[in-house]
Amino acid sequence: MEETKISQKNDLWTNMELGLIPDEEVRRLMKIEIEKRIEWGTKPTQQQQLAQLLDFTKSLRGMKMATELDKLDSKLYETPHSFNQILSGSTLKESSGLYTDVTTTMDEASIKMMDLYCERANIKDGQTILDLGCGPGPLVFHIAKKYSNCKITGVTNAFSQKESILEECKKLSLSNVEIILADVTSLDMETTFDRVFVIGLIEHMKNFELFLRKISKWMKDDAVLFLEHFCHKSFSYHGEPLSEDDWYAKNFFAPGTLVIPSATCLLYFQEDVTVMDHWFLSGNHFARTNEEMLKGIDGNIEETKDIFVSFYGINEAEAVKIINWWRLFCITGAELFSYNNGEEWFISQLLFKKK
Repeated sequence: MEETKISQKNDLWTNMELGLIPDEEVRRLMKIEIEKRIEWGTKPTQQQQLAQLLDFTKSLRGMKMATELDKLDSKLYETPHSFNQILSGSTLKESSGLYTDVTTTMDEASIKMMDLYCERANIKDGQTILDLGCGPGPLVFHIAKKYSNCKITGVTNAFSQKESILEECKKLSLSNVEIILADVTSLDMETTFDRVFVIGLIEHMKNFELFLRKISKWMKDDAVLFLEHFCHKSFSYHGEPLSEDDWYAKNFFAPGTLVIPSATCLLYFQEDVTVMDHWFLSGNHFARTNEEMLKGIDGNIEETKDIFVSFYGINEAEAVKIINWWRLFCITGAELFSYNNGEEWFISQLLFKKK
């Protein structure tokens, strides 16, 4: 009986990858997974909720800085530049944009959010900037173009991202950019910087204390660190399946590669850096970003299929499965961050100074 139950769940995911489950049904099923996670993480009293957070932070301190990073799905990070443009628009920003009204476009929202980063980090022209986990380079390009006297160093562990960033820098005649291909957990460098950005990276770490200590060594004495992560309002957790039925947690991030901190979790890791300021942004911004990404894919299905066939060296059927994987990624992300009107899972931004 148990084998049949598991098989049915595997069949569900297979059918999702094949595009056989309607979007509205996927959204309904995702809401069920969301409610299971909330029920699992929510404690009866505030004291019990706090105890859960303190136990979680204590457990992280006993771990390696990160585990299983080599198991992160290549579909997320080794992606062709042409697909990144379809997915994220001209800025290539894959994390949340800032949607100030219903007419805001994806490109406008991405620029607004990166302007907000720069404002909150108090960037001045001429500073040295480190962007850890720079992805396809949206913030690297944004700062390099807006602050021409800044020297920007981006770090990525994806070869395709480094190559596409350097190629784009040549096209844009940007001479103030350096890209380092490295796993940030093992990166060793003597250089220090005026500003450090960590956008959507700490979720792939485990021991936040060791990670922030490492970053602090790359900060000048008067430097600041701007860090953005997504969070749950009350509880922290590892992004691993609650049960065999948990198709969502099983199929996007490999076990050991994702941590979702609570809204206040990082306040308990101030051994080497000190929080100067802290902000929250509604999850609706990230939900809208995911919906816009979905529109981008749906408006370019045939082009995306051709891109995947060429880039990955696969047949059309396999390319369609990757397209459906990305569609599912966007749909589930939109449902997660829009739940409870964006007040359940949302965006946390922190500004740290070096101790």
